[in-house]
Amino acid sequence: MSIGEIAAYVLSAILLLGLCRIFFKPLKSVLIMLFQSVLGGVGLYVCNFLLAPLGLSVGINIVSAAFCGLFGLPGLLLLILVKVIYTYL
Repeated sequence: MSIGEIAAYVLSAILLLGLCRIFFKPLKSVLIMLFQSVLGGVGLYVCNFLLAPLGLSVGINIVSAAFCGLFGLPGLLLLILVKVIYTYL
């Protein structure tokens, strides 16, 4: 094995590690946002289960689940507040 072949292997390994680092970071962010959206949907489901006897329910869809996932409990409370405002005004 010559020096040129060894250098090519080392350079290829460094390039592969660099590409993995570039492409896995955004994928990790997307997976975290997806997981948070699923948790937001679960939170909406629980909220609807608890507030249904009072006549309040927030629609469960992709946008509201992502909103709750992105903003957490304040986002859930804001969706409930908007629903109350539009229902009773």
